[in-house]
Amino acid sequence: MKAEARKLYNPQREEMNKPSRNQFPQTHKRKTIRIHRITLMILYLSLIIGSVMYMFSQNKIVSAKQRELSKLQVEQKKLTKTEKDLNRQVRLLNDPDYIGNYARGEYMFSKKGETIIIVPKPKEDNN
Repeated sequence: MKAEARKLYNPQREEMNKPSRNQFPQTHKRKTIRIHRITLMILYLSLIIGSVMYMFSQNKIVSAKQRELSKLQVEQKKLTKTEKDLNRQVRLLNDPDYIGNYARGEYMFSKKGETIIIVPKPKEDNN
């Protein structure tokens, strides 16, 4: 039986059936390299997609801010014109002659010896 057992268990025979050390690591290395490449591609693609989405959202925000800026610039021009008119009125209201003429025209004040005559405005007929 020992002879039969020796025939069954032959260490040289097992070594022949095993893959060599050089063959197994190369296929394993190829698989790991392939997995690493796929992982890196997925990472890069996700970074690119994320950055593109971020740029589009920022573009929308920038365009909204530009529209708001143009509206505010128009409003600023109107307010500047109003400010100039009010400053002009303040300067004129510091002048006593202007105040007298304004009071006579708006509130029908008169100087001594003047008579105020109210002339009715003519009615405009569109017919």
